Parts: sequence; structure tokens; C-alpha cells
Amino acid sequence: ATGQAGFTRHLTAGEIVEQVVRASQRAKAMDRRVSNVVYMGMGEPLANEEPVWESIVRLHEDVGLSARHLTVSTVGIIPGINRLASRPLPVNLAVSLHAANDNLRDALVPINRRYPIKALMEACNGFLESKNRRLTFEWALIDGVNDRPSDAIELAQICRSFRVPAHVNLIPLNPTPGYEVKGSSRNQVQAFCDQLVGMGANATIRRNRGTDIAAACGQLAAGQPVQISRSK
Repeated sequence: ATGQAGFTRHLTAGEIVEQVVRASQRAKAMDRRVSNVVYMGMGEPLANEEPVWESIVRLHEDVGLSARHLTVSTVGIIPGINRLASRPLPVNLAVSLHAANDNLRDALVPINRRYPIKALMEACNGFLESKNRRLTFEWALIDGVNDRPSDAIELAQICRSFRVPAHVNLIPLNPTPGYEVKGSSRNQVQAFCDQLVGMGANATIRRNRGTDIAAACGQLAAGQPVQISRSK
């Protein structure tokens, strides 16, 4: 779905900020508030670097969301991570890792062939030293692919290699048409999490949300082209 939709265009900074403003308005109507924003979903934030950063500044300065509650996710674009580390605001970094060795990650996340794990971890360490903010790894668990005990051992070793151990978000892979693999079972997800924690890594199991309407992580894609008109 999301990854199969193809590229159309980047979002502008205004479009990014508008999403947060609209969500905040909806939340306020329910006596709630938006407290954290993660740049993740359809697309790669560090491939749209300047509009993303402009929106971060606007959310921090104009909307009132502290940069410490803003997280930028990436598949691992090292030059973008390095530039993010040099930016003035203390945002958080999340890396969609999904595999802890190059052979498997080359298959699951093809950009790993350009930016392999060792170099990626060096960039992450540089970010951590610069920002002193928590580093998070995203890990979509795929049955029999990256949910094995050996995968947990490799991941825990990477997490513990940082001065402040990285945190892992675990979620079973959501089903998508045309991708004939399945997410790990609830028991396997729990076992993987327990193994990570037992080896000194920090891990949280995230709930699948929106699967029933094909709007969960990795499932988002427009069913038909969306026409956007702009007022002159």
C-alpha cells in the first residue's frame, strides 16, 4: 500500500503544519490535546528536509509544541541525520531499522545498500552526542523473518552500544495487498520483547490501530487520485 503507491510530490511546510493544527482542533473539541508529533508515514522526512525543518520551527515557535516532543523518522539517510544533528532545536530521532544485519536489511530496507548499518549507527551516535535526546528504532515484526531469537540478540547488541541505550518500538507487520508475508503473532511479539528487555535493551510493544479500515501503519494509500485545487 504505502510503499507501493509511488512518489507524486513532497508536502510543503504549510501542509505539514496544517495537519497538526487540524488534529489539535479536533483534540480540543474532545477536551484532549496533541502533545507529541512524529514525522512518519507516507514518505521519507529526510528526503523533504527543508520543508520538514521549516515545519518543525513553526510548530515549536508558533504552535507551541516543544521540539523535545517532535520526532523525525527516517529509513536511514545518513547525510540527513548528520544535518539534523547540527540543527539548533533538540528534536528526537527514530530510525526504521527492521533488521540488525546488512544481509537482511538490504532485502527489507534497500537503502541499506547505500547506507549500511555500521555507518548508520555511527551517524546515530553522532546525533545522540549532539542532541542528547533518546534514539528510537522502529521494528515491524515479520513472521519467521526478523522475529527470531538471533534477531533479538543482534538488535540488543546494537541498542546497548550507545551511551544511552536506544529504545525499540515493536509492532507486528500489518497486512497489505501484494505483500505475501504476515506479521508475527501476539505471543511471538511478546517473546521477542521479553528477550530484548532481558538482554538490557528498552522495548515497547505498540498496538496496531486502523487495521480494520486499511489505515494502519504501512497501509495508507489513496484508492483513487486526489485532486487538490488551490485558491489564487
